[in-house]
Amino acid sequence: MFFFERTIQRHTPADATRNDESLELSDGGVLLKVLTYADNQAYYRLYREITEIVAHNDFSDPPLLPNETAECFAKRIVSRCEMLWTIRLADYPTTVIGDCALHHWDRNNHEIEFGGSLVPAYWGNGIMAAAFRLVAAFAKMTYSINAMRCTAPLTNHNARRFAEKMGFDLFRLSDNAVLLRKTL
Repeated sequence: MFFFERTIQRHTPADATRNDESLELSDGGVLLKVLTYADNQAYYRLYREITEIVAHNDFSDPPLLPNETAECFAKRIVSRCEMLWTIRLADYPTTVIGDCALHHWDRNNHEIEFGGSLVPAYWGNGIMAAAFRLVAAFAKMTYSINAMRCTAPLTNHNARRFAEKMGFDLFRLSDNAVLLRKTL
């Protein structure tokens, strides 16, 4: 299991008995499974495939570091997240086609950031939108948030267009990134 290694306590005491690894979210067509150790090879292949297809300027940082193993990559990404799910189709529950995560939880302002990636062959099919809806409902209930944020490099027009379709509004613009925010 990856999530037991995190140092930040995310949940309220009422959630202390829940096992993060067993948490699945589904809407019948899309299945989100918490990333586990058993998934690290598939997760690494996912990002290798995405970075081969998608322009490198779509990422704020290169996802894969030189000579990084699948296990080290997965642990590095997990360490930055409150929760991290792999995206799968319910009809193909063993095939990882993307990921989505909650990170940068701002407890004081009751906000959390959403991020994710999807293999380009699955773009435009409503998969990431379904994943976002599942994660947003989970985040509202688990983290008591009232807003979600997402950050994308200025050059990642697809991410910005997706966020705007999901109801996010421009919140802040910097030289190299756009921060969008959605009130829940």
